[in-house]
Amino acid sequence: MSRVMAVDWGTRRIGVAVSDETWSLARTLPTLNVTSAKEAARLLLTLVQEHDVAILVVGNPVHMSGREGSSAQHVHQLVDKLQPRLPGVRFVLWDERLSSHQAQEILRERQEKIRGAPGRLDQVAAALLLQSFLDSEPAR
Repeated sequence: MSRVMAVDWGTRRIGVAVSDETWSLARTLPTLNVTSAKEAARLLLTLVQEHDVAILVVGNPVHMSGREGSSAQHVHQLVDKLQPRLPGVRFVLWDERLSSHQAQEILRERQEKIRGAPGRLDQVAAALLLQSFLDSEPAR
């Protein structure tokens, strides 16, 4: 059965989360540590295929005003690289405003240390993006 995957893109680390088969719950996957956009695309292609992903939700880093900044350009470039190689996958750019802040709050509440656990914040942010998307979608 197909799943939904979310990506919280960063130039060095990429948070990734995947849904269950019912598209109800998000769970984190290990953070991807990358050195280039090419490597990021390659790793994401592998994950999409491994998890039989039907929808790839990509966090769109917009400013509080709603305008896209320079980071959004990198996200669009990543999507442009992936789309031709994943013709059966639906791509959704998802507003990620405040997702990192929410992830920090969750980790603080759980008393998890962010320092010393690089990538954990990215994982939680990706799960929040995905859960937000799943909660907004009508039953499939």
